[in-house]
Amino acid sequence: MLSFTEVATATNNAAWNCEQSKNGEWTCLNQGQPSQEAAQPKVITTKKAPQAEQPAVATETPARQPEPAVTQTTPIPASVQQEPAIQQAGQPADEKPAESVAVNPRKPRVTYAENQKPVTDETSPERNKPAATAVAKNPGWTCQSGTGANGNWNCNLVGPDPKGEAQAVADTETGTTWLTPAYDRQQERIFQTLRGEFEQDPWQNCSSWSAKKRKIKGTAGPTRDEANTDVLSDFSEVFEGEILNFAGNVDLNRADQHLSADKASYDSVADTMDAQGNVIYSEDTLALASDTVSISLGKDEARIRQAQFIEAGAPLRGTAEVMYRDNKSLSRYHEATFTSCPPGNQDWVMHASRVKINRESGQGSAKNAWLEFKGVPVVYTPYISFPVDNRRTSGLLAPTWSNTERNGFDFAAPFYWNIAPNYDAVITPRYMQKRGEMLRNKFRYLTESSQGSLGAEILPDDQLRDKSRYSATFKDNTRFTDRLTSATNLNYVSDKEYFNDMNNALGFQTNRFLPSTSYLNYSRPDFAISGGVNHYQSVDKTITDAGMPYDILPRVNMSLGHNFDNMPLALAMENQYTHFYHTDLVNGQRLNLAPSVSFPLESSAGFFIPKITGQYTNYQLTNRTAANQPDNISRFLPIFSADTGMTFEKQLDIGGSAYTHTLEPRLFYLYIPRKDQSDIPVFDTAAFDTSFYSLFRENRFSGVDRIQDANQITVAGSSRFIDAATGLEPLKISLGQILYFQDRTVNLPGVTDQTSTTSNFIGELSGQVTNHLSYTAGAQWDPEANGFARGLAMLKYRNQPDEIFDVGYRYRRNTPNDQSSFINPLNNVTTQTAVGQTISQTDVSFRWPLAAGWYGLGRWQYSFNFGKTTESFIGIEKENCCWRLRVIGRRYINGATTTDILAPDAKPENAVFVQLELKGLTGFGDQVDKFLQRNLNGYRPASYFED
Repeated sequence: MLSFTEVATATNNAAWNCEQSKNGEWTCLNQGQPSQEAAQPKVITTKKAPQAEQPAVATETPARQPEPAVTQTTPIPASVQQEPAIQQAGQPADEKPAESVAVNPRKPRVTYAENQKPVTDETSPERNKPAATAVAKNPGWTCQSGTGANGNWNCNLVGPDPKGEAQAVADTETGTTWLTPAYDRQQERIFQTLRGEFEQDPWQNCSSWSAKKRKIKGTAGPTRDEANTDVLSDFSEVFEGEILNFAGNVDLNRADQHLSADKASYDSVADTMDAQGNVIYSEDTLALASDTVSISLGKDEARIRQAQFIEAGAPLRGTAEVMYRDNKSLSRYHEATFTSCPPGNQDWVMHASRVKINRESGQGSAKNAWLEFKGVPVVYTPYISFPVDNRRTSGLLAPTWSNTERNGFDFAAPFYWNIAPNYDAVITPRYMQKRGEMLRNKFRYLTESSQGSLGAEILPDDQLRDKSRYSATFKDNTRFTDRLTSATNLNYVSDKEYFNDMNNALGFQTNRFLPSTSYLNYSRPDFAISGGVNHYQSVDKTITDAGMPYDILPRVNMSLGHNFDNMPLALAMENQYTHFYHTDLVNGQRLNLAPSVSFPLESSAGFFIPKITGQYTNYQLTNRTAANQPDNISRFLPIFSADTGMTFEKQLDIGGSAYTHTLEPRLFYLYIPRKDQSDIPVFDTAAFDTSFYSLFRENRFSGVDRIQDANQITVAGSSRFIDAATGLEPLKISLGQILYFQDRTVNLPGVTDQTSTTSNFIGELSGQVTNHLSYTAGAQWDPEANGFARGLAMLKYRNQPDEIFDVGYRYRRNTPNDQSSFINPLNNVTTQTAVGQTISQTDVSFRWPLAAGWYGLGRWQYSFNFGKTTESFIGIEKENCCWRLRVIGRRYINGATTTDILAPDAKPENAVFVQLELKGLTGFGDQVDKFLQRNLNGYRPASYFED
């Protein structure tokens, strides 16, 4: 409290202007006599802080004023000069200090190593510790509206009068609790400061899902233990060589540890640091800010109140009323908030009464947690665990839900079980409103030589079908040695419509058969052998038992090949043994031997490759369905081919740009004698579709049950224009046709002989206009029908990952001789179609930026000959640093429930899907990204772009 004399003096002298600091000290200026010199501050030490209701009087600071001296609490070494002190507490106000000296100190440096006493670098005079410090205030006018009848303003001036200059307006708090930011502006500024403590921004490239994201790695323990500690400050003092006090711009560095504060005290024996005032501390992947921090540097322990922190490994940021650092990897937070959003973004924030983060296990947990999104509370949970890095941890995964016509409300809540570092499992209870409860489990393993998974799911009682339904799958890849490997993929379902009923509209079954395979492979230079089995199960209710493919029990492939370095000679031999099994058709064992010799003559100007192959095939047949058919059939056919081509180049100047123009003519002759093969069953053989590259095949059939008869020559050629500056190929033209010297009588069952003298005339056009824009076009002219048999045009734009656009048209005139499947060139998906139907359809797909980080995406397939949409979806997508949202609406015709998807009465289905992912926390909804990867050409998952 103030002494009686001091109170009387202050009362009788109206010119005193006083202000009280937080620690209970008064600072007064005497302004009674205008003719006197500028008033000096009078610091009055009190024993007790005044009550809160005492008024604070603004203090006007003189333009020039000596800094307060540090009051020395221990003897000062003789080698250190002491600066003259300013007016002391009991000194009269009108007296001047004994001596006034302008001081411009240099910061003392204290450096010490482990097990050593601190050493002070006394390059400048040491300052005394101040007895009191005036309360810091922003300069300028501070006004409040007056009270009473006159309503006058109550204003105080701090510092010189700004005379109308613009001043910063203090932050104000809003009165509503809804939509109130979790962090105010001052806290966000502190987060930005903490963000700068890391060499690499924790949120670097976080707004782009395709950008490279490199994890911030910590510093090794020995690096910190062996490092020296370097401290800079405005003032410092040392007690008995063990206790160090620092004041004013304290800056401490040791290895990855960094601390800055207004004041700090370090005990070199206990290796502890206490810091006060604007404290910033960072180490490894952690940075925090507080007013007071107590840290045990040797034990990596800390206690911080009113803390703000950033965990860069996740990355996460948040606040806590109290933060405890138990060791280098474990930290606890009371009354905490956290988010993965970068500073300046608070789209989602998790609040919790208790939070624990363990960087050693890579796991965090929170109690009594509730989530707010866009300022609105959405979810509460008494307990939640979450990862703080990319390591696997046990816990609940994001639930999925949907509402479909087949299943009603469909909800699944997967649980991830991290059994061991090399074993884990996902257990998923699932509820379908119309069908009942299902349980699904997928177990994964990883050993030194093997990796694989075992999955099973069961629906004990399907209420719609009144039966139990189930499925199982097993996948394994094993490497026994560098040359010996195995691959197994076994699958089974309870019925043909299982996938159609159990999958949602994002993943319904498109394959007609469910394969199961297992093979053992051995390879070395010039030699490879493999053996295994194939089994197929029908998952299409329209397929009869007779329409099932053959099981292969087993198949053995052996390949031999050798090229001679000193002569143009290449030897090869392709051998295969297969046992085909079918319950309703003829069975058989097939042995096929195909030795060959070729003489490749190649140079930069051209090539000539004659080749002779001997094709021997033997069949041992059983279960013949017709009488008087042989059980043992052998076939031998010699095959002769000669492939030759030339390459001509010329340099051109087009529009001032240099181009390389090439001309590449090519001839391919093929001769195979005619042999009747109608008594040979067709086990695994089909006809290739016609394309430019099929003009150079030795067999127009995919298997060896049919070897074509041929006496023909292919006349073809290509021409390219290559940009010499960029290396791009803006134009490539390919033309070709087969000239037949005889009719083709070897065909598949039900196909008539082909008597045309020429094949379709095939032309293809392609080019890359820029690094992002390319095009492809092709057509086949049928001289027999005098019309187009095939047509394709497609334009692609790729500016990965944000801009994807494809537009294409496809035409195919089907005849009874055509095979019943084709490959869609827009997405490389095999599509089934009925024989004899003509296809004329467009396909448009895109992903394109709209505005404010939003993207539109979709696909539309339209059939002109049937006048209907066969497949379409449209959606929007947005991603920023803390969340990703996708909304997809789909309209489609399910081929698993509709025999003919192009029929006029085919009923389309509609579905809407939503996926919301809160980065660093969890996700909600369906896995839309996997659907887009399958159905949007050029779309890539986020993992595709990671290191």
